[in-house]
Amino acid sequence: MTQSATTLMRRAIARTRAWWAASRADLGASALEWAIIAGVVVVAASVIGGVVYNIVDQKGVKLQQCANQPVGSACSK
Repeated sequence: MTQSATTLMRRAIARTRAWWAASRADLGASALEWAIIAGVVVVAASVIGGVVYNIVDQKGVKLQQCANQPVGSACSK
């Protein structure tokens, strides 16, 4: 009886050690994955920022061109 309990305990410890070693090996891959995700987010934010900037710039140019036009002209429509 004691021998089987000892054997079960040793197996449990071995499984736990194997799991712990495998989980620690994944830490490097996880850091690389986070770096890739961060890079993708930075690129996406840059693209979105560029699109918004171009829209605002175009509207600003149109506003400057139409600022001195009288009400009812082609610019106010």
